[in-house]
Amino acid sequence: MTQKDRRTCIRAILVLLWIGLGVLLFIVYRGHTLLVDNHNTPEGLRAPDLITVSVDGGKGLEFFRGDRDRFAVTGARHRIRIEFSDGTPPFEQEFRLPIRDDMYILSVPKMLENLPFVEVFHTAPEPRTPEEEELPSEEVPVP
Repeated sequence: MTQKDRRTCIRAILVLLWIGLGVLLFIVYRGHTLLVDNHNTPEGLRAPDLITVSVDGGKGLEFFRGDRDRFAVTGARHRIRIEFSDGTPPFEQEFRLPIRDDMYILSVPKMLENLPFVEVFHTAPEPRTPEEEELPSEEVPVP
């Protein structure tokens, strides 16, 4: 192998390492917004009256029944801790968020009942003006 071939091979390996490092950092430090929801559910589950919720060991926030607040989290693996005001022992659980979406909603009553508790949160689409109504829609149907 000539010196020129070795240099080209080393440069190609370095480029692949930089790309791999970039992908790894994207996965590990991918940011999400996690909405924690303490509402009664349509399934008839009752939300706790007063709880303190902390995610990933961060600052705890107080939630009354019907409250919703957001946490900024990074990465895929998270740990939530729920402390109850009525003397019930604290509840802790680990969960994972997929990296593809930006915002998720976590239902506390569903989590406490061991039901699927994390869903993708979609914001409402902005209203269209009459001029935009005339243009063809570029929306992709969601399965």
